[in-house]
Amino acid sequence: MAPTECRLYWHILSSRIHWLLKNLQVLSLRYCKALHSLPSAMTQLCSLRCFCLIGAEINHVPKVLADKNHLKELSLEWTEQREEKYQEEEVSNAEGVFEQLIPSRNLEALFIRLYFGRRYPTWFGTTYLCSLIHLTLRYSRSCVDLPPLGQLPNLKYLLIVRSYALTKVGPEFVGYRNRDPICSELVAFPKLEWLIIRDMPNWEEWSFFEEVEEFAVDEGREDGAAETRPEDAQSARLSLLPRFVMLRLEHCPKLRTLPRQVGEDTTNLKMLKLIGANNLKAVEDFPHLADLLLIEKCEGMERISNLPQVTKLHVHGCPNLSHVEGLGSLQQLWLGEDMQEVSSRWVPGLQVQHQRLHGEYLDVYTLSTS
Repeated sequence: MAPTECRLYWHILSSRIHWLLKNLQVLSLRYCKALHSLPSAMTQLCSLRCFCLIGAEINHVPKVLADKNHLKELSLEWTEQREEKYQEEEVSNAEGVFEQLIPSRNLEALFIRLYFGRRYPTWFGTTYLCSLIHLTLRYSRSCVDLPPLGQLPNLKYLLIVRSYALTKVGPEFVGYRNRDPICSELVAFPKLEWLIIRDMPNWEEWSFFEEVEEFAVDEGREDGAAETRPEDAQSARLSLLPRFVMLRLEHCPKLRTLPRQVGEDTTNLKMLKLIGANNLKAVEDFPHLADLLLIEKCEGMERISNLPQVTKLHVHGCPNLSHVEGLGSLQQLWLGEDMQEVSSRWVPGLQVQHQRLHGEYLDVYTLSTS
């Protein structure tokens, strides 16, 4: 749509919306660069179900979405990313517009792309996103923290791609801090099933609880009771990811470790896929992982152990993987051609274990990596 057509269309929308578009269900404003504000009359689009705001240089919006109870899907995309630094006014404007786009509580799918503000809006939480099922965050250039998503009661699918400024994921992702009061029934990510995090070049740390910088380890308190570490107390009271099925981390080259709780608390975990996580050295202590472990191009990987329920293991591009053990339920081992030499250190042990437990040889296959 040409700029002049956009202006004419928006003039009509502003003046006659109350009867002309009262039954409109889908509104797409893709690359209407002549638009700089949305009319207040948009609040009368009571039947709106899908709203797409991509590539429009908007700097003012009315509270147009909060009462759109039929709106189930929302896509927001900022202007194309560029190499040079954004001006402070541009960043402030992006944050301000995003803050004003408060959606209906019935929203089920939200897609964010090319956002260059430094912070996510304050409405990212249970009050306004209580019905959200699917969330995608792509190409966030400047946000150093993820929004507090752990308390969203219906979130099932979460995709995070290219958050360039992110170096650490901590308790803010769950939605609370060490000193926040929490009840004994608190569950983090109560319905999350799939988490995919991809292309995070600067991400180094991942935890669910704040580290305790100063803690004296005593045999007991003066009253004779055993000393309880704060992080252990939190772990005991906070349930994590009870419906989690699949975790995929792809091209996160600086990530050092996986959180202990991902292995211990995810009782329904079926698939763990690690691709291009070169700084990870071990995958250990996943007692509930029940189907597939896939590790590709993780050059720093040295050890895989204590995964008693894994039935399929796929490995290639891991030249330093010298220890693989504790996979008592393994049925299929898939190895890349590049793994033949290093795997000779541990495949015989897996064969012996499988023969002892199941009375037959372990099936070993060659992966095609071309």
